[in-house]
Amino acid sequence: MKPRWLVAIGSLIISFVGAWSLYRRHASNAFIPRPSASRPLAQITPEGALLYIEAKDFSSLLSDWNNSPEKARWLESDNNRVFSESRMLLRLRRFYENFAVAAGAPPDTRFVSDAAGKESIFALYDIGQIEFIYITHLPSAGFLNSVLWQSRNKFQPRSAAGHPFFICNDKSSGQLVAFAIAGDYLLLGTREDLVAHALEMLSGQSGRNLQQEEWFSRALSEAPATSGDLRMVLNLKKIAVAPQFRTYWIQQNITEMQGYVASVSDLYRQGRVYREERVLLRKSPPGERNETQDQTQSSLSTASLLSFVPPSSGFYQIKKCDPKEAANILEQRILSPRVSSDITQSRAPQISLTAGEIGSESDLDTRIDVAPPLSSEKSAALRQQFQQANAQAFLIVQGTRRNHDNVLLTIPSAMVVAASNDWNPEALQSALQADLGSGMTVATLGVGWKLVHGKSGSASDYFESDGIRPIQLAVRGKLLYISTEPEMLEAMLRSNNSETLPAGVIYAAAFNHRQERQNFYNLTSDIDRSAQSASTWEKNQPRFFSQNISSLSQTLERLESEKVVIRQSKDTVFQAVTYQWVE
Repeated sequence: MKPRWLVAIGSLIISFVGAWSLYRRHASNAFIPRPSASRPLAQITPEGALLYIEAKDFSSLLSDWNNSPEKARWLESDNNRVFSESRMLLRLRRFYENFAVAAGAPPDTRFVSDAAGKESIFALYDIGQIEFIYITHLPSAGFLNSVLWQSRNKFQPRSAAGHPFFICNDKSSGQLVAFAIAGDYLLLGTREDLVAHALEMLSGQSGRNLQQEEWFSRALSEAPATSGDLRMVLNLKKIAVAPQFRTYWIQQNITEMQGYVASVSDLYRQGRVYREERVLLRKSPPGERNETQDQTQSSLSTASLLSFVPPSSGFYQIKKCDPKEAANILEQRILSPRVSSDITQSRAPQISLTAGEIGSESDLDTRIDVAPPLSSEKSAALRQQFQQANAQAFLIVQGTRRNHDNVLLTIPSAMVVAASNDWNPEALQSALQADLGSGMTVATLGVGWKLVHGKSGSASDYFESDGIRPIQLAVRGKLLYISTEPEMLEAMLRSNNSETLPAGVIYAAAFNHRQERQNFYNLTSDIDRSAQSASTWEKNQPRFFSQNISSLSQTLERLESEKVVIRQSKDTVFQAVTYQWVE
């Protein structure tokens, strides 16, 4: 799972559904019996939730967001424009409107701010129907002037554990809104039983709560001892099979996500650094293995590769792998990089059955000047070298560069492969010569190797192919270096990065947003310009890369960099995502 976790039903639906739950918390009263002593809010949250979000100080988080330049920029962005027309938001907007009718007040910004207390939780029980309960710690006197409290006369009174609460069921939409004030707690939900049950547990009565569920308690047992400013807990066993998740989960790795039972994500804000700690629990441990020593050696190899990352790199990726995967990555990124399609398709292809015609004028657009994929026979020698060296981890470094004429952008790549055995330089050169020659020339003409003396002495010497697209190669014992740009290879040979990775790491990556974002705008403008949309509707939409995604990047212009580190134990995956912000 390429560390990008948690955003989807887990992030998208949560953010919006969560936000809306926030709107409607103003009801109840200050002159009712006070609940028993304060308890963790998870202990008064009814069982059965799919998603649980807890904030230490929700009102401060909301205030920071409302006053941030990122919010102002995003509301004016193309990214927000496209999102506002998405099917998901249209469905949520319908819920928003139904909720406003049932509550008797629009859930606008003021509505949310008035209802935001300090310790707060939001628990979602049904994604399709958006059934939830929201509980926040807030002095009840603050609700006396709220719109929701002022409209309580349209609600029907109810009582649970001696606490009055109010419900309104709009018959036209079927939307129910229930709220209560119990001492300094505000409760708001879309199911009567959820609010009633929470009030009973808040008063000290026994009852099944979320913390008693096995998936929830197991997830918290693996989470950091101190929760973050925000904590999100997901019941992935149920969420990953929900139709809404399959439709809206942006990562599209549905099958992979179904291998987990639960997850916890904590967000910590510390000045310029935001850190997200994630824990994912597998349904069952991966296949038992006996090669404990090999696994330990592989993790050490993965961690050691960080020292070869040049300080000026725009992007790097470190990953534990097997020889086959390392060879595949080398071919895809270095030896034979290619774009899978010339035109970006935004709609499913139209297929028409014919009476046996074998061609049409559209066939004239078929590309015939692209080198065929490397055959397994041609690359067998290279793959054999990776097997013999027993490749265990690789590092990929990339970044955008201006051409020598300062007109076009290129994306050079460099790779370091760590193995458990020493590499054979001569055999590698022969294997690469055959591999490169199969797609570039005949009789291996133009793919010979020559020794190049580096600028930093013999320690930076390397070999370079003499073809029209040179490849640089260096071997240092168990390390193989290969690059498409001499400067990048020499930088990796000289690099002595002092950063370290934790034990057991299987993946690490980082992106320098501040350094690369302007080149991204320039490059994607050319890409989108060459992929014109076909329909009138598509032509009126912001171009995906150069306008939609670029506007999101511009919204987050204060974000300097992002770093992801993943490690795992027998049945648990730990992810740490660090966001560095500019002063």
